[in-house]
Amino acid sequence: MAMSRLETVFDLPELAPTQGENIAVLRARSDVTYRMFDKDHLSLANSFRPTFDRLSAQGFDVSDQIEGSFPRVLVHITRSKIETLGLIARGFEICAPGGLVVVDGAKTDGIDSALKQCKSLGFEVGALAKSHGKTFWMRRPPIFPETLDAWRSGLQISQNKDGFWTAPGMFSPGKTDPGSALLATHFGPRLKGQIADLGAGWGWLSMQAFAHADPTGIDLYEAENTALAAALANISDERATFIWSDVQALTTDQRYDAVICNPPFHQGRAAEPAIGVDFINKAADILKPNGRLWMVANRQLPYEHSLEQCFGHCKTLEQTPHFKVFLAEKPRSAPFRARQLSATHSR
Repeated sequence: MAMSRLETVFDLPELAPTQGENIAVLRARSDVTYRMFDKDHLSLANSFRPTFDRLSAQGFDVSDQIEGSFPRVLVHITRSKIETLGLIARGFEICAPGGLVVVDGAKTDGIDSALKQCKSLGFEVGALAKSHGKTFWMRRPPIFPETLDAWRSGLQISQNKDGFWTAPGMFSPGKTDPGSALLATHFGPRLKGQIADLGAGWGWLSMQAFAHADPTGIDLYEAENTALAAALANISDERATFIWSDVQALTTDQRYDAVICNPPFHQGRAAEPAIGVDFINKAADILKPNGRLWMVANRQLPYEHSLEQCFGHCKTLEQTPHFKVFLAEKPRSAPFRARQLSATHSR
């Protein structure tokens, strides 16, 4: 079996971990092999719940954040340049004196830019390119460049220009998403009772529901723990409950009067409409028989068929050149939906 890029790097004499050496991995990935490390001495961190759960299921010691000191720290970059630089700064922060910070990523995610930024700080950098990506490594200096303090702030929530708490890497951190803004214009007295906000992000839709609808309570379900921390900072209403959860794998006995959502439609670069379909099915699962789903989606995404399968009645409240807003009622039971799906496949 061919060695992966990381296996090749950590097989180099200057990078090979010694027996019993503790290693930290920031933004650990469930699609990457860590078989070159001793699992008992490996600490993984990822605050995105689906990845966190997959790594846990693989038997790894995983948390949403890592504390401590490690002779080797591996950083996986993200598509957010600011978040990536923050992760590198955090890697140096938890790296033991004289230890190594190793940074890995794909060219399409900006690994060359990250390498250039690190070289600009005067670090002596080694690098290896392979499999459409690159891994580079640096020794922890005895004194940190001041720039690392600025980079580190990229992982912290802060107020955007509108006064909302957000952070780079989460959905629409700099401004209110226009799709969410369109959906919120339809909130009113009919949106009431116990509400679930699926994929709540930093909490903007829930804030609008508290301000313009009639909720008895809102449960905010969000997969990214950093975004949930921002939502907690944005919402002081005691009727709000904040739940770190993978919506696609959500199980709950709670039944809601309404669901509001602007579902994500990609986790990588390519559009993945199946994520929105899962959100629609989950909404039908957790709604009361007379419950309603209020949802916005990009206009080109084909959700109408799924809404019709999952709900007895669905209408488009508004459509613009970019978005469409749906109100779906009379959720169908899971057995009914399963029979529909079976009948469709048997045709």
